[in-house]
Amino acid sequence: MSFTYLLRLLSLIITTSLWVGSPLAWAEPLAIIVNNTNPVTSLTKPDIAAMYRGEELHWPNGGRIKLVNREIASPVRELFYEKVLNAKSNQQFFRPGTPIAVQSLIQRSEEAVIRFVTAIEGAIGYVNLSKVTESVQVVFILQKEDD
Repeated sequence: MSFTYLLRLLSLIITTSLWVGSPLAWAEPLAIIVNNTNPVTSLTKPDIAAMYRGEELHWPNGGRIKLVNREIASPVRELFYEKVLNAKSNQQFFRPGTPIAVQSLIQRSEEAVIRFVTAIEGAIGYVNLSKVTESVQVVFILQKEDD
């Protein structure tokens, strides 16, 4: 193999890995999920953003909202934060007018997010749509076109 060929191959590998790892290059929609006992059957993007920014703390039935997040470096979190919160995945939010940080439980996999949301009333989280099971209900689907 020639040096030029190896250089082009390396360039292609690097370019492809950057494109695949980019949150803008997502392959499927994200599903916003809640516990099956939650009476809420749909939410809007502003509703979800208000919850994750700490502006809304309770469900309409009075139950406490329990936020589930992925780890900061997760591509799913990066995408969720960019498209729903208009923020970077490491941005911290504070409850309006207070120095109190918005708290969320961090899960390391989409399966763990689903397990938590399945088990805990009031929980809300996000996963790739293909990961959704019948143990949770989808209240919003974030499509690639949603900006």
